[in-house]
Amino acid sequence: MSGWKIGIVVLILGGSSALGADAPSELAGKARGVLKQYCFRCHHGTGSEGGEFDVGKQADLLDKEFHDPSLVVPGKPEGSYLYARVTAKSSPMPPKAIAERPSEADKAVLRDWIAAGAPGFPDESTHRPFVTLESVLSSARDYLRDERKVDRADRHNIRFFTLHTLANDPALSDADLRIARAALSKAINSLSRKPGIVIPEAVDPAKTVYAVNIADLDWDRAHLWQAVERAYPYGLSYESFTDKSLDPLDEEICQLTGADLPIIRADWFIATATRPPLYHILLQIPKDARILEHDLGVRMVEDFLKPRPERIARAGFPRSGVSGQNRMVERHDSREGQYYWKSYDFKADNARSKLTRFPLGPLNLFPEGRHPYPNQAFVHDGGEIIFGLPNGLQGYLLVDGKDGRIDAGPIVVVADSLKTGGTAEVINGVSCMACHKHGMIPFEDTIRNSSAVFGPAEEAVRRLYVEKPVMDRLVKQDADRFLAALEKATGPFLRDGADQDKPLREFAEPVSEVARPYRLGFLDLAAFARELDVKDPQTIARVVGETKLKRLGLDGLLHEGVIGRAEWEATDGLSLMQELAKELRYTPKPIR
Repeated sequence: MSGWKIGIVVLILGGSSALGADAPSELAGKARGVLKQYCFRCHHGTGSEGGEFDVGKQADLLDKEFHDPSLVVPGKPEGSYLYARVTAKSSPMPPKAIAERPSEADKAVLRDWIAAGAPGFPDESTHRPFVTLESVLSSARDYLRDERKVDRADRHNIRFFTLHTLANDPALSDADLRIARAALSKAINSLSRKPGIVIPEAVDPAKTVYAVNIADLDWDRAHLWQAVERAYPYGLSYESFTDKSLDPLDEEICQLTGADLPIIRADWFIATATRPPLYHILLQIPKDARILEHDLGVRMVEDFLKPRPERIARAGFPRSGVSGQNRMVERHDSREGQYYWKSYDFKADNARSKLTRFPLGPLNLFPEGRHPYPNQAFVHDGGEIIFGLPNGLQGYLLVDGKDGRIDAGPIVVVADSLKTGGTAEVINGVSCMACHKHGMIPFEDTIRNSSAVFGPAEEAVRRLYVEKPVMDRLVKQDADRFLAALEKATGPFLRDGADQDKPLREFAEPVSEVARPYRLGFLDLAAFARELDVKDPQTIARVVGETKLKRLGLDGLLHEGVIGRAEWEATDGLSLMQELAKELRYTPKPIR
């Protein structure tokens, strides 16, 4: 387990050619995928910390305005600055590495693409037809009407997630869409306390609209879906819209399901429901770790006082990926053969943080004056909890030093260098999913044989801090359980064509692959058009006009300007998206 650990992914390119026979457009598509996976976090255009160029735009990589000579010199991998920097033996970019690096095939892709002349990235819209809003609504309505697929008694629990705005983005490949489908499946199952894996069902030929029975996820009670509706900034209806076919479709879907918003965007859900507050609401995570421990049958005090490896197993180590301080992690069994991992993390100025001197904390595990080893007990500042869900995936909880739930880890202790949640904060849920992409992460204890305590305290250390083979077995056991569930949830969407037999560990973590560009990316006029289901971006300029766009603070879009996702979704009753939609004769459904 890495606890708060969120690493920086490093792109290292080189090695033997593996893809020289690919057609230029196919090779360029693969190169864009590698760049997106490993470089997008720092280099996504205007406002990104790594410079103004966007690795997803071939023209930016060839433009001397960003770097002279250009970042990529067609036909000359060794003469390309980007290639030289990421393959440098001394201080490669990005500046820090994590254990996981691109495969040899990934390394070969970029070199082969440059050697082939750095052909332009393909426009995926040439083979993917534009998915209309009418087709989305018609597919959902027809699915609800079909009693072979949906029992009448279940209609009120059917909800739909749509990927059509992503499918209409020419910059996204079919592989990107497979990742998005896998992300949707992983996200909904990571937010469920039910024992089974629920596979979203495609209801349209393009596989852009997916149906889920929320009763299968336990979201039909405690007004959980209503919490999703209250947070949704893209709700629209169509009674005044120019296309008169939309309103009756929308009305019938709402009547059959009994929901105000039975269809929501999958990308919004993936990026938003996997972070607080929706993450805590849907997964029903309590405000105190002690309540969660009680609910899961974890007996912290009893396990500490009567340690056995199958009940409690500890490991401490000097530092983790993003924290200069040491960390201690411990594993407990929980109900139904599941697991409960808890990390203990420290601020740099904490006088009782050194685990070799204070290995027998936390001090607040017992009431004041009752700790059996008060002089050898650490005092921690926060931690991460990972617990096994009934379906085999994982739930996460970030806590302060008093076990109180927090939304994000304090930046003075930890940071998410990948900015999975849109900032460097470690955000509960989504940041944890990015780090623990394969479940539990191996680590090695340094406390058992090197603590600075003696007598009964040293004996307690050796009972609590288990030998390496014991901990390795527990980590592998829990990781295998997670990977088996992940295969069920994401395998049906990831495995296609050349990836049919690809090991699960070689795929990118799907939720973060959707959430990161969703939060970090910027929206231009073409993106606005896709999100408003307008095929031609100039329609917005023509129908709304510069004056009204200026009143909304959007006139810069007419001059190649962009805005961030947070501004687009920010709401004061209506989001900016809904305000602009009104000008196109949509009817917003206000956030309540």
